[in-house]
Amino acid sequence: MSTNKSQVKIFSLYSISKNRMIGSMMSIILFSVFTIHGAVAKDHDEQGLEKLYHVYSGDSYIGAVSEKDPILKWVKSKKIELKDEYALSADVIMQEELALIPERVFEAREENEKVLNQLEDTAVFKADAKALQVDGETIAYVADEKVAEKALKLVKKTVVSEEELSSLQDQSESASELDTGEARITDIRLKGFDKAIEAEVAPEKILSAEKAAEKLKKGTKKEISYKTEKGDTSEKIAEKFDMTEEELAELNPDLEQMTALKPGTDVNVNKSIEGITVSVKTEERVTEQIPYEKKVVKDKDLLVGETRVKQKGSDGEKEYTLHTHEEDGKQKSQTVKDEDVIDEPLPEIVAEGSKEIPSKGTGSLIWPTNGGYISSHQGPRWGKHHKGIDIAQPDDYTIKTVDNGTVISAGYEGDYGNKVVVDHNNGLRTIYAHLDKVDVKKGQIVKQGESLGLMGNTGFSTGIHLHFEVYSNGELQNPMDYLE
Repeated sequence: MSTNKSQVKIFSLYSISKNRMIGSMMSIILFSVFTIHGAVAKDHDEQGLEKLYHVYSGDSYIGAVSEKDPILKWVKSKKIELKDEYALSADVIMQEELALIPERVFEAREENEKVLNQLEDTAVFKADAKALQVDGETIAYVADEKVAEKALKLVKKTVVSEEELSSLQDQSESASELDTGEARITDIRLKGFDKAIEAEVAPEKILSAEKAAEKLKKGTKKEISYKTEKGDTSEKIAEKFDMTEEELAELNPDLEQMTALKPGTDVNVNKSIEGITVSVKTEERVTEQIPYEKKVVKDKDLLVGETRVKQKGSDGEKEYTLHTHEEDGKQKSQTVKDEDVIDEPLPEIVAEGSKEIPSKGTGSLIWPTNGGYISSHQGPRWGKHHKGIDIAQPDDYTIKTVDNGTVISAGYEGDYGNKVVVDHNNGLRTIYAHLDKVDVKKGQIVKQGESLGLMGNTGFSTGIHLHFEVYSNGELQNPMDYLE
């Protein structure tokens, strides 16, 4: 027996194994009947016989052909076709060895076309490959180690760039210290990936690096047998294995009724196999401001509510190395190491008044606005008595209390518009009317010169101005007799 390069064996008649000889016994007997005396008779008989080749795939009989060359040619071209189609580095071989056994017969009944068609339909080919395994389960097959490495690199590139990968490969074991603002990847691991092992598989199962990377990242499903438990239904089983009931039914066509299953029933299910998780560790030298603190100290020389900045604050600065661990782009942890303070922060110191605001007036009234002139004096006007004075066109619209006191009313009141009344607790009361905005409320203690609101044109008013009145023990007074 001899084997050629196309993995097809050509056997002589007398080298056929016993189990393959049975089908040819009658031909052998007939052949022997005509092998009479001498070489002349033998030559004469052989001239009347035709040669056939019986084709076997393993132990399976395919049929008989008149010529072996078409079979050899088909096998060779099929291997080349599969190798080219799937870009394989290893040679393609047939799973079942093909054997052609010659025989001489009186009448050849060849099945050339039938044999080739049957080989096309049933022949199984395989090739050496690398099986990429995740947690002990094969996720994908690739042609060789080179393609496997490319697939794994593509998985890494789902979360890091080509530049970052190259930078990691270029780093020496003793990496230099990071400069301020500099960052680098210190480690990339494929969590869950086991190894690439040798395998023999059908060429169509061998994937490109891109498709293998996609499967490695996404994961896959594996059909397993599940023994049902008490209370299991198709809905519960499907939910348990993240399947639809339709998918479960497709895997179990013999189980017509799956609503109530007996415990211990074997059911085919798809078990999810998680894909690879890309774990990335980085370090970055970070500069960060240290916010200054605000300190408040009491000052007995300042009135309650008054403040004064005694020392302006300024932020400090620190540097540290930030170590970050991410999985598939999601942060898992962060730690700070090697912290150095570059500049200490300077606290802001604010003096806060502790001196109580006197609610009793001094008796000396200051001008209620910042500048301005009297646009209307107290006295007869438009057939009525004008109770106070009107002040217009000030430097700004701030309205000030003319002396210390207590706000006894603040709000809108008829022709006065927005009005504030201050009791100076010494027999004097003052009224501020037509305000655009009121900044105080009833019961509030105000000190001389404190803002009550903004000049306006509310109520019965012909323009923006302040209407100001003074009362002493309830009697209307001329403001000009009190204002300094």
